[in-house]
Amino acid sequence: MKGSYHFDANSKRYFVKLYPYPKVWRYNGEPIWHEKTAQKLLDKMRAEVDDGTFNIKAYLPDSPLSLKSYSELWLKSSDVCKATKKMYRTCIRRAIEYFGENCDIRHIVYSKLRMFHQELNLTNKGKYHTLNTLKSMLRCAVKDGILKRLPEFPSLQNETEKEVEYLTYDEQLSVLENIPERHRAIFAFAMEFGLRIGEVRALKKDSIEESHLIVKRSFSEWELRETTKTKRIRRLPLTTRARDILKTAPVSFSEYVFTFDGRRPYYERKMRELWKEACGKVGLNIHQKNAIRHSLGCQLLDDGVDLEMVRDIYGHTSTDMTRKYVKRTPRRMLEALESRGKVIPFTESLRNEN
Repeated sequence: MKGSYHFDANSKRYFVKLYPYPKVWRYNGEPIWHEKTAQKLLDKMRAEVDDGTFNIKAYLPDSPLSLKSYSELWLKSSDVCKATKKMYRTCIRRAIEYFGENCDIRHIVYSKLRMFHQELNLTNKGKYHTLNTLKSMLRCAVKDGILKRLPEFPSLQNETEKEVEYLTYDEQLSVLENIPERHRAIFAFAMEFGLRIGEVRALKKDSIEESHLIVKRSFSEWELRETTKTKRIRRLPLTTRARDILKTAPVSFSEYVFTFDGRRPYYERKMRELWKEACGKVGLNIHQKNAIRHSLGCQLLDDGVDLEMVRDIYGHTSTDMTRKYVKRTPRRMLEALESRGKVIPFTESLRNEN
């Protein structure tokens, strides 16, 4: 393809012209002051034409292919909760600070990603989230047809996942007994189905059918979303205990099933306060999420329920997400090992009796 560069006497800088495209006046976001820079840019553009990756938009002002411009489009189109989008923005900001806001996303390659990963002054978890966010954005660029393929990423390793802490059913009951009766129902109902706190807060009366619970909404802070975290609607059969909880729950005069004062839905901070106070009374120290959502999965697996069944109850997109409940804390491991002494030994006398 024909192309050339020229010096403009009025602006005292160079521009590159690749027929039939517009003139290009900047390279890496800077004016082209030197002839060698103009020649380098022209060679680069010709090489992209030869390998089929050339896109004139990458060289024009406010290019939609720049890291900053494309990330803004991606963030705007991302259908995630407010907290996740906040995390995305933080991670993309780190990438922009490193690569530069005018960096062409097509030029983010493995070697640059590896250096980025090495130079990030973050914990393993922070690096993991930052690179994974960038990976998600570039995967979207592939779907948009901007990138031909996703660049290879360095091996991403999150911090070793902690063993899941959980409560037995009896321990859950002991905490519930120490929660004020007018606030007890929302916790008991969440425990019954292993609901996320945002899901049980968002339950509306249209989620309760004659024989089923429909989990289809969630709260992210105070933002009500018409979807769950996994974007899946879960349809769960109402258990006898669940029916009893609904019958004894304080009357709600709003569309929500559980309300703090008869009208307003619970807010997360208040539930944390109630939970922490009740745990203190029974001498337990466990995060509300572990005690409510994670405990059900661990209890079911302890009772021999199939892993696939637990996955369906939780609405996980893969069994790998459910498999974490197989892990046990050192305390639970100790209890399991100590319980061996409770097994009746198989003595010779017992053998003779059989």
